Amino acid sequence: MSAHSDLAQSFPPHAEEIETAMRTALRYDVLCAEVDRTVAEALTVPTIANARRLFLAGSGDSYFAALSAAPALSRWTGLPVMATTAMDLARYQIPLMQEGDVVVSISNSGSSSRARECVALAKSKGLPTLGVTGTLEGALAKSADAVIHRPVGDIADIPEQYGRCFLNFAEYVAVLQALYVFGIELGRMRGHLRADDADRLGADLAASVAMLPDVARGIDATARRVAEAVLGVDTVFSIGTGPSRGTAAYSAAKFHEQMPINGVHQDLEEWAHLEYFLTYFSWRERSVAFVIAPPGNSADRAHEIVEGMAGAGGRALLVAPASARTEGAFAHFEMPEALDEFLSPMVYHLPAQLLVLYMAHLSGIRSIPLRRTDGFRLIAGSQIRDDASTLA
Repeated sequence: MSAHSDLAQSFPPHAEEIETAMRTALRYDVLCAEVDRTVAEALTVPTIANARRLFLAGSGDSYFAALSAAPALSRWTGLPVMATTAMDLARYQIPLMQEGDVVVSISNSGSSSRARECVALAKSKGLPTLGVTGTLEGALAKSADAVIHRPVGDIADIPEQYGRCFLNFAEYVAVLQALYVFGIELGRMRGHLRADDADRLGADLAASVAMLPDVARGIDATARRVAEAVLGVDTVFSIGTGPSRGTAAYSAAKFHEQMPINGVHQDLEEWAHLEYFLTYFSWRERSVAFVIAPPGNSADRAHEIVEGMAGAGGRALLVAPASARTEGAFAHFEMPEALDEFLSPMVYHLPAQLLVLYMAHLSGIRSIPLRRTDGFRLIAGSQIRDDASTLA
């Protein structure tokens, strides 16, 4: 038996810890009650309820959640919905915005400089602002015109040295919940969703969250096996499109935040044109690639790319339903069959969540994610502009 296999026998029960994190930090009933309450309050603001366009923005995981949710919100509300980074929205999009545009600024902590700047610059132009945050006491909640509060508690019963990883998981699920509920209720209010369709989407959303522990347990053995097989790679690609674009970005980020090794996200089609060449020569041994492939508009293309990747010598980690074809896949993380593509971001991030933890364990890393050395100054302490007229 290899040294890696010996270590694998002592893997912590990370799949079971998903359920622990949901019980102790996510607290779904409490989360839903508060999200529902604050979404209802936000929709009493006429300029938000009567939006003509929605601009979702955040940084890091908040941006990835915006990318994930935007396609669903556009379909449910009938509105153009753009997801972008908080920096791009603040400095380059807000100066061009018009009456009827609504800025939705997302920050888990409520202290992100760029998220707060989005609100300040939008208000300088007289544009309505909606904050999505984990605290009502933070600067974002106190400055936005309306707030969607998505509370998350503390992690319990998970070792401190990696408990923060599971808190990040809970926060990501909570932000997606907040954005999806906002989209459903805005669509209902606008008459774009019939009441029965809105109710069905709400039930599907709750079901997607409820399935997380079972999905984690179902893919746990695959995550352990892949961790042993790919240990030593220095790059993990993650590719997807549509709702899976944000899932790909979030999945890639876990690897440079928690190992650290390169986590690189890319659009599904653009990978075929560009990063495909990184499956050649020595790179084929140095990298693997998640291919996020829920059933829907891009599943056929995702499977073509898995086959093409294998033909070039690359290793694809397919994240797709159990019934999906797997020709050329190095590994298959089996996802639920009946999960709607536009809600798939709620579940399809789990393979990366588990794989990076097992890789870290095999690498001897005991304290993850990595700790910042700047006291969060680069995130929460940078200069904030508050007058959009000063921007070109």
